[in-house]
Order: sequence, then structure tokens, then C-alpha cells
Amino acid sequence: MWETLPGRLAAVAGGGSWALQLVRPGPPWHSAVHGVGFDPDLLALYPERYAAKNPWLSGLMRMPALQLIQDSQVLDPEKLLHSEFYADFLRPQGDIHRACGMVLLRGDTGGLIASCNYAPRHAESIGAAAGRILELVGPHLRRAFDLTRLFERSVICASARIMDGTAAPHACLALDPRSRLVACDARGEQLLSAGQVLRLGRDRRLRFVDDAANSALDAGLGTGGRVGHGFVVPDPVAGRILARLAPLPRPRAIPPIENALAPERAVVTLTLTLPSRGGGVADEELRALFELTPAESMVLRQLCVGLSISEIATLRGVSQNTVRNQICSLFDKTGTRRQAELVALVARLGT
Repeated sequence: MWETLPGRLAAVAGGGSWALQLVRPGPPWHSAVHGVGFDPDLLALYPERYAAKNPWLSGLMRMPALQLIQDSQVLDPEKLLHSEFYADFLRPQGDIHRACGMVLLRGDTGGLIASCNYAPRHAESIGAAAGRILELVGPHLRRAFDLTRLFERSVICASARIMDGTAAPHACLALDPRSRLVACDARGEQLLSAGQVLRLGRDRRLRFVDDAANSALDAGLGTGGRVGHGFVVPDPVAGRILARLAPLPRPRAIPPIENALAPERAVVTLTLTLPSRGGGVADEELRALFELTPAESMVLRQLCVGLSISEIATLRGVSQNTVRNQICSLFDKTGTRRQAELVALVARLGT
């Protein structure tokens, strides 16, 4: 709905050039903008070229949030008409140099503003309507943004609860760009409570006890979790834990909303896999049924939870060739020929 907001406001007001923009801290001002009624080519240049020249922003950004501001309250009309912003941006679009606007909210990323520009001849029609509309819907737009933020967090938390219902030997945690914890499943909470592998620092920033693991985590966050196949984390109990980062899908959002949500949005999942979490009795049954060695049983378990050969080798501290040899031995002992058959066999046994 945010994408269609400027167009809906314009339709209700009977016209005008409407914009929703996130004004980053300044000056000089820079912004992320989404609007209707503007020349598309000029609007595309606005964030990096014209926002810094906009004299209206300085006064508007000083005013209280959710207060309707008319251009005449914060800007000398003569100064505007002699400005480069007027000559290069407003006048070519039909002399839309009158404006009203409202700061919906302020945060670390800047101020989220809804505004309307119109020509002087439309002051008593579009201008008056735009002011009344902003006074009416401004508080609701503020609440709508808070709900948008809450919805994204709720989706992540619901996903963590789903992870709690699986039998996978993983701990799953969702992190924002600064490694702050957004949500985690019960296994993640257990690791955090124990404090032997993971801890929460200031501002809920997730930190490993091991410095090398922190470096790997920060490097992975720097790429959005898109590079690398995981890293090993020392564990005083399990010996080695395999950590994997994976990017979370980004919901489509217009630039102002995307930029406003970015600092606290969960961007990656951190999955921690222990060397073996299979039930002791089931493992013994598998070993007895197929005459498996303890190492082969462990490899089989790790294949069943979706680990690749390289990840199993990393987690166990052996070469990939060693893992491949053990998988070949599993094929011989179980009468299977492919990894998928091997995993399906274990699934049918119900272990």
C-alpha cells in the first residue's frame, strides 16, 4: 500500500505533486523518494542532486513531527523564487512552487515526510485540500509505518517458532545488518543462556565467544550472507559447531520505506549445526542394522539434515575425500546408490 499512497492522496485532493520521502540527516540533504505528479526524469535526479538544494527541507526538518507545515511558515517565498532549486526543478514542472508537508516520524535513518507541491493558482483548491488530508491521515500513516515494522518482525518470530517444531539439529537465529538479534528458536535461546558459544552484547548485538568466529560473522554480514559456505565455531562441549549464514528474502518496498526499515530489518539467518544430535537409541539401531561405524553413523545423520559433503568435512575437521569414502561405504552397507536414496531409506525407517 505504501507504493500507491502518493497516487491515492493525489486522487483525493484532486491533483498536486505528492511525494513520500525519507530525508537523511544533513545538511546537505539527501533523500530516498517516491512520488506522483512530478516529471519522472527530474524526480529520478532529485535524491542526489536536487534534495541538497531544496530550501524547504531545512525548515520542515526543524518542525515537530505530525504537525502540518505550510511553505510560508518556514520559507521566504522570494528566496525560493530566486533559488537554483526553483529554476531547475520546480519551474520546469509547471511552476509547482507552493507546498505543504508533514514529518511523519524521525529515526536514525532520517525523517519520513509526506508532502504536496502545487501551483499558486491551485492554492484554494488542491493546496487547501492537501493540508486537510495530511492533518487527517498523518497520525494514521505514522501508525501504519509502525505496523509495517511490527509485521516484518512478527513474520521472523513466527518462522523461529516453526523451527522449534522441527527435529533438525540446528539452532536458528535471525540478525539485522549490525548483528543484532531479531529472533531465534528455542535451541538458539539455549545456546545464548549457556553463554559458552554465543552471547548478547550491548544493544542485543550477537557475539561469539571466539574472536575468529566474530570476524567470520562480520565478514558474512558485510556481504549479506551471500558469500562462503560457513565457518567453524569452537564449542567446549561439542568440540566444533558449523555456522552458516543465509540471506533472508527482502520484501518489496518503495525506497523511502526500504531505507527507513533497513537498520533493524533481519537480513540473514545464522544456522548453527552441532556435530551430532540424533537420538542415542536410533543411532545404535542404525549401526546395528547396517553394521555402521560411529563415524559412518554420524555422516549419515548429517546427510539427513541437509549438510553437504564440504560442510560435513568442515564440521568434523576431516578432508572431503574422507567423507566421500565414508558415503561410499554407506552405499555398500545399505544397498543404495545415491545420497537421496540413503536419506529416503532413513526416513522410511522412521529414525
